[in-house]
Amino acid sequence: MAGGRHPVVDDSLSPEALGSWPAMFAVGVQVPGVFPLVERYSDGSYTLWLHDRAVTSWATVDWEPGRAAYEVVQSGPRGLWEEVRSAWHWWDDRGRPGFERFGLTVTPDGQRVWLDSPDEPMPARS
Repeated sequence: MAGGRHPVVDDSLSPEALGSWPAMFAVGVQVPGVFPLVERYSDGSYTLWLHDRAVTSWATVDWEPGRAAYEVVQSGPRGLWEEVRSAWHWWDDRGRPGFERFGLTVTPDGQRVWLDSPDEPMPARS
C-alpha cells in the first residue's frame, strides 16, 4: 500500500482483541518494528494508533462500545493493520496459545521464536 489515506471498515478484528499479553506477544513477534499507542476518550471509546519504526507507515482503528465493525485508516508503504490482523488471526487459529507454548532458539546465525516445537517457527510479516 502506498500513498495517502485508505479508510476501510473491519469487522474481522476488534482492537480490544489485541489487548491481552499473549496476543500482543504473538503479534509483536510477527510484526516487528510496529508500535501501538492508545488514545482514550471520555465516552469510553478510543483510537488505537500503530506506527512503524521508520515512521513511514501508520494506521488508526477507532473502537466504540457496542460496535462490531471498526473504522481503519492507514497510510504509507506498509499496510500495518493488515499485518497486525493477519498476525492476530494466525495466533487465534492456533487456539490463542499462552506463553507456555512459545519457545526461542538462539544460534550464531540469529534467533527464532517458535510455537510448540522448534520445527514450527513463527512467521514474520514485515
